[in-house]
Amino acid sequence: MVLVNHFKRVADALAPTTNYPKLKAFLSSNIFSWVWSYLRYVFGSKYPFQTYNEPGKTGVYRVSPAGGSELRIAVAGDWGTGTDEAHLIAVSMQQWKPDFTIHLGDVYFVGDKEEIEENCLGLKGNGYTGVLWPIGTQGSFALNGNHEMYANGRPYFQVFLKKLGMKGDAEGQRASFFCLETEAWRILAIDTGYNSVGIPILGMIPGLREIPAIGGDCRLEDKLLQWLRDTVRPAENVKPTVLLSHHQYFSAFPEQNYPKPARQLAEFFAGQELVWLWGHEHRLGIYEKFTTEENVSFYARCTGHGGMPVEMAAPDRSKAPLALYDTRTHALDDGTEVGQNGYVEMTIRGAELRLEYRDIDHVSLLVETFRPGAAGKLAHEWQDPGILKKATG
Repeated sequence: MVLVNHFKRVADALAPTTNYPKLKAFLSSNIFSWVWSYLRYVFGSKYPFQTYNEPGKTGVYRVSPAGGSELRIAVAGDWGTGTDEAHLIAVSMQQWKPDFTIHLGDVYFVGDKEEIEENCLGLKGNGYTGVLWPIGTQGSFALNGNHEMYANGRPYFQVFLKKLGMKGDAEGQRASFFCLETEAWRILAIDTGYNSVGIPILGMIPGLREIPAIGGDCRLEDKLLQWLRDTVRPAENVKPTVLLSHHQYFSAFPEQNYPKPARQLAEFFAGQELVWLWGHEHRLGIYEKFTTEENVSFYARCTGHGGMPVEMAAPDRSKAPLALYDTRTHALDDGTEVGQNGYVEMTIRGAELRLEYRDIDHVSLLVETFRPGAAGKLAHEWQDPGILKKATG
């Protein structure tokens, strides 16, 4: 009877009474919907990891403003739900007229072909109006998330990436990692999703998935690391870097830590300071500068609030040095209180990197700037409008 009542609630949540699925359908309390989708693909084979192996195709793109003095990049994480909220975020991003758009990963529930078509490519499905991922004037890219890998990654690599990449490139985005380079800055995207799932079924269970031998550790593939050594060469060609990934290094909230990728990146970034934007955790969180044991320093920004319900929790600063977070809530139609969705507007003007965090109503929550300093360091300052709460304790 418990299961019957659960599936009735899910069916009510998913019923196409509006143009888009309701946000409450993606609450963690509806876990059986996730499991059902996951079980369809659990024993399938993982799609082969893709890399840049064609002449002249390196995955490093030299980019510059198309018609002005600033390069605009709109970034959203965990956006692919197909909900009204995802649609509104996409519209807001598109109206900003970015040169590039970047999705930090996760198409729900499992990133299969039908979900990518409905939630990202704007095709109608299951009685709903499809939502279209916004494309920048120069191109668009998407990272790989754990949810794409629940369907073994095949639709992500074969369907979604073919529609992305640099404008005019008929082959689309070739791999799940890439680098955009301006004269002053490097935007480096890595794939933490490919090895994030772990042992089938067991790797989904809270508690068990935190055991390294059971859950995925998000380690970077050897082909990606070799690409960094041979092509990007960040240790030799030191440049201010924005690192993009799906998974977090740490969290001040009840989420798992994934330190493995940072340990692997120490070969390239030890002694440097990075700006690191990640998703996976469905909230906005601004962290103080942190240095790992391997001497990689970064300003961490959790921006996984693009399209999923932001389920509220109290932070614990003993876990991670949280500085600011968004505590504003609103009620869904079932009474559940959730936080605000949003995205990031990244602007590069000469040597200055500017990040502006906006919510679903296009309200500016925080503006911060970074400038290159000596020996790989960064000068940082922010203008806090007072909307975000300061973390204490």
